[in-house]
Amino acid sequence: MRVAVAMSGGVDSTASALLLKKAGFDVIGLHMRLHPHSDAVARNAGYAAGQIGVPLFVFDLSADFRNLVVEPFLREYSRGRTPSPCPLCNRLIKTTLLFERARELGCEKLATGHYARIEHTAGLPSLLRALDRAKDQSYFLFTLTTEILERTLLPLGRYTKTYVREFLRSEGVTLIHDEESQELCFIPDNDYKAFLKRHAVVSRPGPIVDLEGNVLGRHGGICDYTVGQRRGLGICGPMPHYVVRIDPDTNVVVVGTREQTYSSTVRISAINSLEPQCLIPGARFEVKIRSTASPVPCTLINASKDSLDLAFDTPQSAVAPGQAAVLYVGNRVACGGWIGETDHQACTNDLQVRQYGGTSLQSLI
Repeated sequence: MRVAVAMSGGVDSTASALLLKKAGFDVIGLHMRLHPHSDAVARNAGYAAGQIGVPLFVFDLSADFRNLVVEPFLREYSRGRTPSPCPLCNRLIKTTLLFERARELGCEKLATGHYARIEHTAGLPSLLRALDRAKDQSYFLFTLTTEILERTLLPLGRYTKTYVREFLRSEGVTLIHDEESQELCFIPDNDYKAFLKRHAVVSRPGPIVDLEGNVLGRHGGICDYTVGQRRGLGICGPMPHYVVRIDPDTNVVVVGTREQTYSSTVRISAINSLEPQCLIPGARFEVKIRSTASPVPCTLINASKDSLDLAFDTPQSAVAPGQAAVLYVGNRVACGGWIGETDHQACTNDLQVRQYGGTSLQSLI
């Protein structure tokens, strides 16, 4: 069988390609040019492909990446939300558009270097956490449909990162770039504010208020803030302040105590369900509310076609609209969606019609 591997030139994608090659597959590498920083990465991918003896094909998907990933990222920030672009890229770019290129080259499946597993039960694929829970990346793959899982390979799901590095060393493979990267690929310097400014995301100054509507300070633009943020607020007081809510309609940042950032419930929307039989009110799950969070127990309290309402066993801090929430049953991904309103954010909605310290809202914005 001929299979393609999405190759970046890093440890994980290179190891994935070599593992498949040693398993007897006819392997080719595919590299995506996605943004202005792609040239150096393409060179790394070419070097890695040469090291393991597989042909590499390079495709320019930058226009699609801009339209389908970067533009939504910019819109989310302009609306005071905290976007998570990687799940979108994995669904729309990597496992869809890149797979189409792979199919044109005679490939039946596309492999990636994600640490997660695909297993079949009763003929249907399920997405599972990696055996190495510390490295698990199933959170970033929640957008993949059953159809996509059928044509996807995840060779690293049963291995640790230590094993993968040692495997490449034992095979005599050296790479130009083998460091871990935590930044978004299209913002390699991790300077989000400069990136937003370069892409004309408009920031209007406005008020920072507490939950009683008192004006505590001014902000330079809501895109500089995220729910749960403490640093950089420019507010002095006897107690630390945290962002509780961001209102794009009134251009207001609402702050409170750390305790006031906690939520008991959350609504998630744009659901992708891999285990629809599990989505029954009263069902129990573990949920990750951001990529770096540990899964926490929750109960499904309401389900509709497009959204789910969840109740946390223990209130959670900094549940940020725009981030992904992924539900697990044991090690299986049941479904995932995008975080919308939480209970503490709902209870602050009336702030937009209050008077702020005797000054009208319109005069402040």
